[in-house]
Formats: sequence, structure tokens, C-alpha cells
Amino acid sequence: MPAGRVLVVDDEDNVTEIVQEYFMSLGYEVDIAHDGAEALRRAAAIRPDVVLLDINMPGVTGDEALNRLHALDPTVPIVMLTGNADEAVARDLLRRGAMDYVSKPFQLDTLDRVVATAVAVGRR
Repeated sequence: MPAGRVLVVDDEDNVTEIVQEYFMSLGYEVDIAHDGAEALRRAAAIRPDVVLLDINMPGVTGDEALNRLHALDPTVPIVMLTGNADEAVARDLLRRGAMDYVSKPFQLDTLDRVVATAVAVGRR
């Protein structure tokens, strides 16, 4: 059984590639989406254990995708990835249903701890 199923949503290929490679090396199944609309389609098709969701993306933004993913399945933990370390933004995201947020650039071991916790919550 995989360590968990992670959906990584980011419009930056270098971010998705690094995160995918890292989590696959730890035994996770990793799916990638490059925008919010693709994230919604993939989440509906696969039911991830956790979604790593970038805030700033073209088209359907991470902000908008958070609301729509939460409406699709409120039991899936969503961890926001943000280049904006603004505390007010972070509090708003948590209030609106994000489980946690990680500021970019992030350390992979920090992201690993957050994902492991989120997967444990998402599998309940």
C-alpha cells in the first residue's frame, strides 16, 4: 500500500517535478495538476489523501480551487503553498478550510511532515 496519494497543484513545472520526485521516493503516489481546473478534475477522479495547492496560478486560482475542492469533498485535507507569508492571508485560508499552509521556498522535510499529518487525517 502506498504511503498516501498526493495531488500537487502548481503552475511551476520545477516545483511539481521536485515535489513529485521527492514524495515518490518516499513511497507516495503523486498526481500533478498545473492549474485549479485540472486539480478539480483530478481530485474528482482519484480522491487524493492530501492536496498541495499553490495559491497564485492563472485561470482558476488556488484561492478559488480551495473553495471548490472543499465543496467537492470536505474530508480531503488541503495544504496551501504560498510565496506570500502574510499572516492575514494564512489565517483566512485556514478559516476557509485549508488544513495548513507552507511558505515557498519550502524545505522538503517540512513539507514531508505536513503531508504525513494530512494523509493520516485524510484517511480517517
